[in-house]
Amino acid sequence: MTRIVSILFYLSIAAGTCVMAYQIQPYHADETVWSCGRRTSKSFQNRLFITGIFCILFLAAALRFDIGNDYGQYTQTAHEAYVGGYVVTESGFNWLVRFLYGLAGGEYYELVFSVFAFVTLLFFFKAFTRQSVNFSQTFFLFMTLGLYFQTFNTVRYYLALSVALFSMKYVLEKDYLKFVFWIFLAGLFHKSVLLVLPVYWIATFAWKRWQIAAGLAVSAACFLGKGLVLKLALMLYPSYRNTVYLEGGGSLISTLRTVAVLALYVWFICSQQCSLAEDAQGAQRWQRELRFYAQLNLLALVTGSFFSFLPVVTRISYYFGVSQIFMIPLILHNIKEQRMRRKVTAILFVVCILYFVIFLMEAHQDGVKLLPYKSWLFETERYTYK
Repeated sequence: MTRIVSILFYLSIAAGTCVMAYQIQPYHADETVWSCGRRTSKSFQNRLFITGIFCILFLAAALRFDIGNDYGQYTQTAHEAYVGGYVVTESGFNWLVRFLYGLAGGEYYELVFSVFAFVTLLFFFKAFTRQSVNFSQTFFLFMTLGLYFQTFNTVRYYLALSVALFSMKYVLEKDYLKFVFWIFLAGLFHKSVLLVLPVYWIATFAWKRWQIAAGLAVSAACFLGKGLVLKLALMLYPSYRNTVYLEGGGSLISTLRTVAVLALYVWFICSQQCSLAEDAQGAQRWQRELRFYAQLNLLALVTGSFFSFLPVVTRISYYFGVSQIFMIPLILHNIKEQRMRRKVTAILFVVCILYFVIFLMEAHQDGVKLLPYKSWLFETERYTYK
């Protein structure tokens, strides 16, 4: 019964915030948000809805207790970092924990989770508002693909993921100084994000067919020689040695989702080929952006399949696959025929809702542990360490 109530709670959060998101009106290319030194009513209303959505999601994340597969582990790690014990977490996390615990005058791990929730959501929302062609569609994908609820797990990683998504704009604009700055900053909390420095840059170039074929061949060779590759990986991440993570980190459902998104991209390119050719000059920027996202998703497919034997490889794939929440709205936005656009949008809407329902039905399982939802407001139990 508690699990059902929690599922309904998550559904209400997703439904309520998505309805609010669809009230946000997109701006035209030449539209200003200021008039006579004041924000326009449209701008004010949009900011009001975005702030409301942010507050709802932040409160749900900040008030949770023992939600997520590593919540208890994080409380212990934070304790060890605070008292100077041995921890494998990056220096940014350790410094932040010591600062917050010192500021609060005790081991109030709720404050740590709240700060991570706030900063993670802030970077996600910054990315949505400045980079997506349609905020409401991107936010809908953020919720129904389960990305928001997954931020309850592995808070260091999802902070790094939000910064990686935020930094995509800089690499697309060739503002490499800012790109490197933000990625290195995120690396202080989860060093796996440093992988995107070369990968995002490489993905900005148009890949030739022989390069894609060569990359697939190398990936297949790595899969065949996975024993050696795994040894090299454990040299970089020794903390995974002799753990359950060695069973593999691939996610079948994530891989299938990436296949579906790539299929949508191929359909779009083939069906809109004439329109793309006619509008090649004016649409060069968004076509380059779309190609960037598509190539990242190809990498997500490769890492999720050929490298599924690596520990928690899903985390690597997500740095690439997270671009789906920008890629899908960009495709929908550029379907020329209005009737076809509505049809494809409706199909995607139904698929995402079904995906979200399945996600919630399985959210109680080990490795996810998002159900049942509990809040420290109503719990007397706490994690304590001496």
